[in-house]
Amino acid sequence: MEIKKLHYLIAIISYPILILHFVFGNYTSEKLLSGIVFFSIATFIYVGLVYLYFKSDIGKIVVMWGLLCFAIISVFLTFTA
Repeated sequence: MEIKKLHYLIAIISYPILILHFVFGNYTSEKLLSGIVFFSIATFIYVGLVYLYFKSDIGKIVVMWGLLCFAIISVFLTFTA
């Protein structure tokens, strides 16, 4: 299996599982909505970055910086939420 297909498979499998986790978990409506929105945006960005990575060498550099920014934002949101 190609690495590109594996990354797309991870996105396809993890997205519905995470959405079901929020729907059937014991969350308030506000946390349910914010969780679904966050993971929807994160999945969209992930798939976009995988596409860019395999598109060209410049895409690999963009992905490196994008993932670094995404990690910093995720850590920031973890400690402020």
